[in-house]
Amino acid sequence: MSSFTLSESMFFRENRLPIKVLLRDPEIPFSLHSHDFYELVVVVSGKGTHLLSNDSRHLQEGMVFFIKPGTAHGYTDIDNLVLYDVLIGRKALSGHLSDLSEVSGFQEVFLQSNGEIPLVRMNCHQIAEIIALVSAIKEESEKLDYGNGASAMAYSKLLQLLILISRFHTARKGGVFQPDQRLERVIAFMEQNIDRSLSLEELVAYSNMSASTLNRQFKLSTGWSPVDFHIHRRIAFASTLLLTTNLSIERISEKTGFSDANYFARQFRNHMQMSPRQYKQLWTTPHP
Repeated sequence: MSSFTLSESMFFRENRLPIKVLLRDPEIPFSLHSHDFYELVVVVSGKGTHLLSNDSRHLQEGMVFFIKPGTAHGYTDIDNLVLYDVLIGRKALSGHLSDLSEVSGFQEVFLQSNGEIPLVRMNCHQIAEIIALVSAIKEESEKLDYGNGASAMAYSKLLQLLILISRFHTARKGGVFQPDQRLERVIAFMEQNIDRSLSLEELVAYSNMSASTLNRQFKLSTGWSPVDFHIHRRIAFASTLLLTTNLSIERISEKTGFSDANYFARQFRNHMQMSPRQYKQLWTTPHP
């Protein structure tokens, strides 16, 4: 399959910091292409398939990956996929690459020499921190008045972002997501039942694995137990409903399988570090 190449001149202004953040909301099917700059991709929500020249892999919320110049990739089978693309010029990191290379986890995520593109998976708290940093980089990099330090601020936050991803990767102790067809089948089953709770016994029966094997594989691949992962996905769905509908919190709790609104609120706070009302207010209230 042929591909085309995107160049730095299409995205970066001359004599300006070669960093640009694109919010792809929603992402659309994109045929194989490459670029002559680096691209850091953060999966905010939804799911889809990431195409490579000789491979493809499933994408979903909480995944982060890094594309080097010349690597052909694309997207298909899109289902409400929302991405942040952080575009980074080839020379942007040259002054700090040596120092960054000494950070634990950096080389495994960003400097793979064998052509592999690791999918780093993060929990909801980690991805929230990553998204906040990316949003800050976007805001600073788009300021027209670079005399106020916006360029330096954007660059410093980019370095912080790369280091934070490396630290999260290391903290997961090798928790780079390795696609497993059995787990993907179970996760697809969870998505089909996002409106109700699933017991471990039900998941074990569906997966055709023992409880210990299912728990171990889920922990290794996602950092969650199967039941906790499904609760997290239901909370993520609830978060979307909070921002895109006028449904009451009680109705949203019902639509995501929480029969008790108080239990829903406790689970929401456990996963999002704030109440449903605080979350809705944070993301829907206009800021000056």
